[in-house]
Amino acid sequence: MADLGTSNPDFKIEVSLNGQQRNLHVKPDETSDSVEYFIVFDDENELTQIRLESEGKWEQLWGELSEEDVNTIGEAITKKTKDGNS
Repeated sequence: MADLGTSNPDFKIEVSLNGQQRNLHVKPDETSDSVEYFIVFDDENELTQIRLESEGKWEQLWGELSEEDVNTIGEAITKKTKDGNS
């Protein structure tokens, strides 16, 4: 996985959550053992923290979003980071 902490410090994504278009701010970070995760903000409020598990599934570390919303955000993060559009 790319070291997003240095190459793409923060970026924005647009997703549809519960039928509403949302512009979210994403901040990549790492755990103390170098596992990458993403802190997602809605305006100034932290909405969730998610990471991509080794089996390719997005996992919510913090927050109360549905699995569907976590996957929607995760897919947008994947697209943004793979396209290099941050």
